[in-house]
Amino acid sequence: MKVIKCEMCGSSDLVKQDGVFVCQSCGLKYSTEEIKKLMIEGTVDVSGSTVKVDTTDELENLYQIARRAKNDNNKANAAKYYDMIMVKDPTSWEAAFFSVYFTAMNCVVARLQSAAISVSNCEESVLGLIRDFVPKEEQAAAVEEVMKYSILAATNLTAGAKSHYDGISSDIRNEYTQEYLNNVWAAKDIAYTCGNQIDTIFGDNGEIGEYAVDAWKTGIAIHETIIPRLADKAGSKSTIDSYYKKISKYDRNCAEKHFFENEKKQLESEIERIKLEIPRKTVKNPGFLRGFFIAGVISCVIIAILSITVDMWGFAIFMLGIAGAGGYIANTIPKVVENNKTIVEQLKTELAEKEAELKKLLEENK
Repeated sequence: MKVIKCEMCGSSDLVKQDGVFVCQSCGLKYSTEEIKKLMIEGTVDVSGSTVKVDTTDELENLYQIARRAKNDNNKANAAKYYDMIMVKDPTSWEAAFFSVYFTAMNCVVARLQSAAISVSNCEESVLGLIRDFVPKEEQAAAVEEVMKYSILAATNLTAGAKSHYDGISSDIRNEYTQEYLNNVWAAKDIAYTCGNQIDTIFGDNGEIGEYAVDAWKTGIAIHETIIPRLADKAGSKSTIDSYYKKISKYDRNCAEKHFFENEKKQLESEIERIKLEIPRKTVKNPGFLRGFFIAGVISCVIIAILSITVDMWGFAIFMLGIAGAGGYIANTIPKVVENNKTIVEQLKTELAEKEAELKKLLEENK
């Protein structure tokens, strides 16, 4: 590879000005003949106003080293060499993505949330680079790779967050629950964002757009693991439903199965609730209740008569209280019984309707 380097400072940034080439680092000037003498193995274009150095071989070497580190999962080296590629080739989607990816994968637990956010934030620009600079016939493979590694990042960071949380002593674990939720929330957003951007940028291309489905499914699976711990469970379930609606664009069967299962569980829950409520509202023997009350009153009267010689006024007050309570209960029981009968009939009607809905739903989804 031919490279021009300034004899004074070693810089290769030389610009032609007024017939001579000027080093932009130290200011040293060279004639065209002197520039040719500085060439070291390779092709250098000195015809224009800027010296253009062919760095193809150097880039190929960097890619080879970076990919070897990627395949070996050497996070530090992969991040380092992809960063170097980014400086030399800002249009490289591979360098733009994996420099961020491997930096995030090399993070400590304390920075897990910010690492996950950094991956989410780069996905739009990375997929944009694929659209703008990768040949059409190679775009699907590039998008698939971004999708797969985004899913890997989301699942690995989730697993790391859970492992750390589970390893905390049970005595103080509750103090770290919100941190755990924040970490997992950020990790699942990697998958959601990847799917969203694939759909937005490549949605018109069905073959590529379909890669969004696997990303969305991963986001949903991670999301569902933390719903029991979230304050806004209904909001999260609504969000998951919205992603299944997006999935229906590419995989209608998957979405329909989800909504069928949701409706089935809802009907089964309502049927169970009604079945438990009917016995509670059913008064099996109101006559027995009245008889029990009358027997109690008679017993109280006998006891009061036996003690009349001790306290006549106390007996009178006692009897008035018993009479008042008896009148209230005797008047209330029939109303309660009648009201409960009405409620039970309504519940039975509702139960029949729900069971019919469930039967119809199951028949339609055989």
